[in-house]
Amino acid sequence: MMEQEPLESSRRKVLVIHPAALGDVLLARPAIRALRRRFQNHEMAFLGGRAVGMLLHDCGEVNQVFPIESAYLGELFAGSEYLSRPFRDWLEHADVAVGWLTDREGIVAGTLRAVGVRSIQFQPALSADYQAEHQADRYCEALGLEGAELQLGRRLALPSGIRRQGQQSLQALKVRRDTPLVVVHAGSGSVSKCIEPWRLAQVIGWLVAFGAAPLLLEGPADQNAVASVLSRLSHGVPVVRGESVSVIAGVLSQAALYIGQDSGITHLAAALGVPTVACFGPTDPRRWAPRGSHITVLTGLRCACPSWHDVEICGERACLQISPERIIEAIRAYLIERVLPHSENT
Repeated sequence: MMEQEPLESSRRKVLVIHPAALGDVLLARPAIRALRRRFQNHEMAFLGGRAVGMLLHDCGEVNQVFPIESAYLGELFAGSEYLSRPFRDWLEHADVAVGWLTDREGIVAGTLRAVGVRSIQFQPALSADYQAEHQADRYCEALGLEGAELQLGRRLALPSGIRRQGQQSLQALKVRRDTPLVVVHAGSGSVSKCIEPWRLAQVIGWLVAFGAAPLLLEGPADQNAVASVLSRLSHGVPVVRGESVSVIAGVLSQAALYIGQDSGITHLAAALGVPTVACFGPTDPRRWAPRGSHITVLTGLRCACPSWHDVEICGERACLQISPERIIEAIRAYLIERVLPHSENT
């Protein structure tokens, strides 16, 4: 169990380690915020992916970032004698190190103890021992965080600079601003999590007829998915390509609605409070979907594949058979009831 914040201490820093992808880190935000409240007089550093770490930093949720791309985690596994001087200096003023990390042999914990970190608690991100169903709750359970410490549903507060970057990106693409912006993410971290492009193409066609302004997002792994959607459209749709996570967050902050799948970008839209329609399968939404009253989760049949390998070779993909009509029904409700309350469009 973690120690409570000491009443008097000359070493007032906390290190949080979460070497995971964007969506997993955003699911851990309630736990990170609970740690921030518990150690509110401490400086908090995040060791994980650079992009999500800098987003958390820019939004005021952590004070410093040690990017995993800069070998900080490797240094911890190598031993205290391999720590770079600035990192070692910071750690020598740390009281606590926590996170979701597999450290079975205690190597990282040993490195941290060697430089004087007193309270260390690491738990694996994935474990069959957790009792909670949702992954966000599992992250909290792993570190013994619960109750009043948790701030569930707190939105990610973007600074004005990131919002301006999003506006500038939209201006460069000449995106219409006189009609609701609907951001569509056709890809995911795995093609096995993506609905068929023709389904999204039909949804985008409906959006255009409705009078909304659809916009496609294309990340590094999304080129084929986006190209396939565009090839099925009879009209052009602007595409945001090659932008950082922060700029994408700025774009999302301008959206009236977001449509996506089980991806980090879907979790980002949800964290920003954007009304979100998320298509899930084969992953279980009861564990992995973002949560909130502004989120609608759609699924096909429950996935029957016994392993991820089976998912990858599955030809039926019944779990992702989500009809365009179901998606349209969900987004119509958002657009009419929340964005265009006086619209006569149906």
